[in-house]
Amino acid sequence: MNEEEILSKINNYSHAYLIDTNDLDSSYSFVKELAKKIIVSTNDELLYTNDQISSLIEENNFDDFYVLNPDTNNIKIEELNELFNYFETKSLRNNGNRVYVIYGMERFSTTLSNKILKFLEEPENNIYGILMTQNINVLLPTIISRCQTIKLSYETTFDDEKLNNMKNFLSFFIKNRLNTIAYTNNYWLKYEGNRKDYVECFSIIERILSSYINKYHDVGYEKEFYLEDLSKLPIEKVIEILRITNKIKGLINYNINLNLLIDRYIIEMERGDLLA
Repeated sequence: MNEEEILSKINNYSHAYLIDTNDLDSSYSFVKELAKKIIVSTNDELLYTNDQISSLIEENNFDDFYVLNPDTNNIKIEELNELFNYFETKSLRNNGNRVYVIYGMERFSTTLSNKILKFLEEPENNIYGILMTQNINVLLPTIISRCQTIKLSYETTFDDEKLNNMKNFLSFFIKNRLNTIAYTNNYWLKYEGNRKDYVECFSIIERILSSYINKYHDVGYEKEFYLEDLSKLPIEKVIEILRITNKIKGLINYNINLNLLIDRYIIEMERGDLLA
């Protein structure tokens, strides 16, 4: 089914949805449409018309639509608490439905995931959650079981040269670990200074790691992104590297030296998230 067909079949709303997708950014438009549908279903149009709500959600600027996006920064427990505290207040609309979105659930530590789980276990009337993930298999099974899962898949294309380059970079790291720092120019020099290229490269690495994790769990995976060399690492290490990749990707557009960022990436991949 396409997105419109999926939306048309959603009428009895679940308190929590889990969007299982291969592309978070592409899925976000669907998430906003689902949020609009949930919110306007109880709107009395005294404060806002349905059209106004739709426009405000599209602009990420509606009071009853809260988005927690760890793609832009390393998520902190304080930010998660802000979300919980926000929904302790009442909506200005009389019994209006409210929606929170958590973008990139695979980026959360076990500690933060357990806090989200507690929030899911005690749902309040008129509060609906939409969780988004590119790697459902790294989430706590208890989180998955408390959500209605919606699978979305998108055809995306990446530059073949970048794809091969990032596969080679990961393979070199698996064999040489911290020594990879001395050879980063072999893989990253051609993108130096171009943050857009860096974002795309990290997106490719995410897909490579995701494909391996999905293959490991014997679910659908993207064959062109599969890297057999990852089998030399424990699956827990691959998942840890994915989380580190997610975090470092979110730092690219900050005023950070990109060469130092790659060095940090390699150090954290080898030793764990030491610099968080």
